[in-house]
Amino acid sequence: MPRLKSITIENFRSIGEVPVTIRFPENKPVILLGENNSGKSNIVRAIELLFGEFHPKYKKLDDYDHYQRNPHNKIVITADVSGFVQKLGKSQQHSVGGFKFGCQKNHENEFVAIQAEDGGENVYVSTSLREELLCVMVNAEQSLNYQLSYSTKYTFLYKVTKAFHDRLLDNPQRVDHLKTLFNEIVTIFQGVPEFSAFTNNMSSIAGEMLSNMRHALSFDFSAYDPSNYFKTLRVHPTEDGQTRAFEELGTGQQQILALAFAHAYAKSFLGQGLVFVIDEPEAHLHPLAQKWLAKQIFRMAEDGLQIVITTHSPYFIDLNYLESICLIRKEEQTEAINVSPDALAQKCRETGAPNVTANTVLSYYSAHAIPATLNGLFASKIILVEGPTEEYSLPIYLNAVGLDTLKMGIAVIGVGGKGNLAKWWRFFTAYRIPTYVCFDNDATDDQQGNKRRDALRAIGIQDDEIGNLLTTEHWNIGERFCVFGSDFEATMRSSFSQYVTLEAEEREELGDSKPIVARAVANRLASEDIDPTELGWSNFNQLQERLLQLT
Repeated sequence: MPRLKSITIENFRSIGEVPVTIRFPENKPVILLGENNSGKSNIVRAIELLFGEFHPKYKKLDDYDHYQRNPHNKIVITADVSGFVQKLGKSQQHSVGGFKFGCQKNHENEFVAIQAEDGGENVYVSTSLREELLCVMVNAEQSLNYQLSYSTKYTFLYKVTKAFHDRLLDNPQRVDHLKTLFNEIVTIFQGVPEFSAFTNNMSSIAGEMLSNMRHALSFDFSAYDPSNYFKTLRVHPTEDGQTRAFEELGTGQQQILALAFAHAYAKSFLGQGLVFVIDEPEAHLHPLAQKWLAKQIFRMAEDGLQIVITTHSPYFIDLNYLESICLIRKEEQTEAINVSPDALAQKCRETGAPNVTANTVLSYYSAHAIPATLNGLFASKIILVEGPTEEYSLPIYLNAVGLDTLKMGIAVIGVGGKGNLAKWWRFFTAYRIPTYVCFDNDATDDQQGNKRRDALRAIGIQDDEIGNLLTTEHWNIGERFCVFGSDFEATMRSSFSQYVTLEAEEREELGDSKPIVARAVANRLASEDIDPTELGWSNFNQLQERLLQLT
């Protein structure tokens, strides 16, 4: 089956002179994730440009399609493919290895097929060759009613019925039989007086009006025409055996049905390559439905359907498919960060986990990953903390001193204990996300200090410094870490003059849940006039500065 192996993009929209390459592992979905406006949609548009509805040779691009809106910056999009049936070359001896598109001001668009054997370029790319691999895109706002219509020859329904039609014409006897059946239907229709009268009047009036034209028209509502029989088919959703209109479905339901239709098409017509792009499949779906759809997407990809999704939801991230995950980021231009199992294992070994291998790293991380942790992949910076007490209260204190973590895209993530700090620091920094580590010296679950020592070594702290950090009973705020003294709550009590009183009042009201009480106290302290000379606010101001400087 024709399939897309990789695509490389240069000077297209937010992608500059440093090319972005996206690889398509077999039987795995490609997952494009990242912040808003990072360039995910531009990568999708490049795929659609090569394999979508319009032939790239004749596609007119705008100035904004060129990097920095400069039409002299030549757009180059190259795709590696495999499995094409048609051959290249004068003697049809070469396999298709890829396609290349180029666009620059004052030049005609370039679009060539690349020979797999020698890299030779074939200027003439027929529509039938290009259509061996098609890109179909469905986004949150695109109606399923469009895809299941005959609006263009690139809709799902048109492609499916065209395939039906080709199979039908393979058997002349079947065609003749069908004509006979249709003629019987015509006879039944003519038995309705109003129908017969209308068709007769319509044909008579049209004949008079068009009598002086070279090509007359006739009107027949139901005569069989082998070129359009399957276009009489319509697809309708049903509920409890009753036909429904697409407009009655929610957008989320429409997306799920579109995915099911694409999967059925790919399985039924294996000679047709299909790249199915879903833009933000989580849109209009509640969290449980997102989890269910993500499961279906992974299953369909394993079954051979090439799927690309752009997402802001952690439910569509499965670390078992690590090589499929592309973190899209943009500073001056868009870049794609893809971490292989080998690269992640090497990162772990280089930062204090010598026994990690490419064979073990995926199962290890996928077993520990939860959606709340994976939210870090959508952040500009990350603060790793031990648990919910710091996770709930820390953003409140930082916001009070002027650092709105939500506005800045900073994720505060509780990792479930000191022993997990180093692990997730390694993971997120492998994706080049600036990550800060916070913990206290409560040794209840770390008597020997090995977990804290592992975290500090991972971030590059030397052994001669670690000893002092593990015994400090007071704040210690560094460039990449913060130690909250001997215990987080004890440190807050000694840092804020009102903390003990407020804590007792909130415990009386809310019960003994440490995270809930700590959050309530933080909210009350932040709601009052802040005294910058008080130790707690002074230290949180210093922590804010460190976080802003973190790169």
